[in-house]
Amino acid sequence: MRLFVLVLLFLFSCSQRTPLDTELEGGKRLKDFVRRDYLLVYVWSGSCLGHFNDLKTLSGKYPSLENKGYSIISVALFMKGEEALEILKDKGINPPFPVVGDPKGNLAQEVKMIFLPATLIFSKEGVLIENHPRLPDL
Repeated sequence: MRLFVLVLLFLFSCSQRTPLDTELEGGKRLKDFVRRDYLLVYVWSGSCLGHFNDLKTLSGKYPSLENKGYSIISVALFMKGEEALEILKDKGINPPFPVVGDPKGNLAQEVKMIFLPATLIFSKEGVLIENHPRLPDL
C-alpha cells in the first residue's frame, strides 16, 4: 500500500501544468485547440479599433498561417464568447478560427501580458515561445 501511495505521489509531482491547461468558458482549455506544431492565441477585450483591425488581418492570414503549422484561436478576455462574436459580427468580422470567451480572466492569471491585445505563441507542448503586443507581422 505504501508503494502504491509513493507511486501516485511521484506521478502527480511529475505532471507539469502549462498555460495550455488554462480553463476558458465552457470548460474548454487552450490545449483543446492545438492541432498543429504551434498555437497562436490572439487575446483581446472590449471594442478597441486596434483589436478589430488585428482580427481582420489575422482572418486574412489564416490560410497561410495554417500552412506554416499554426493552430489559431482568439480569446476574448473578461467577456463571454457569444458577446465577443456579437461584437465582431457588428463590425463585419467573421473569423475562420474559434473565438472563445474567458469571462474570469484565467489566461491573464496564467500568462503575463503587458499589453492588450496580445499575441501568444505556444509550442504544442505548452511552452510559451513568443509574447507580443498586438499582432506581429507573421
